[in-house]
Amino acid sequence: MTTISQLAEKILIIFGFFISSISFILITLSLWDFISVDLFSFGISSGIRVLGGCAIIGCLLSAIGYGIGDYFNNEVKE
Repeated sequence: MTTISQLAEKILIIFGFFISSISFILITLSLWDFISVDLFSFGISSGIRVLGGCAIIGCLLSAIGYGIGDYFNNEVKE
């Protein structure tokens, strides 16, 4: 595994966890009425939908990061 793929793996995993964590904290705070969900709404999307979408994006970025590691570390077995 090259250093570029290791760097991409680490960046995607850390960035994905960061986005997911921030989204989880904001969803929790909005469900407890500490902040208004309307702060995150734009267009016809509600705020909770935007926060949920950000959490999903963070999970997908982390999954891609772990997938890069599995892809480059996988040996051909015949």
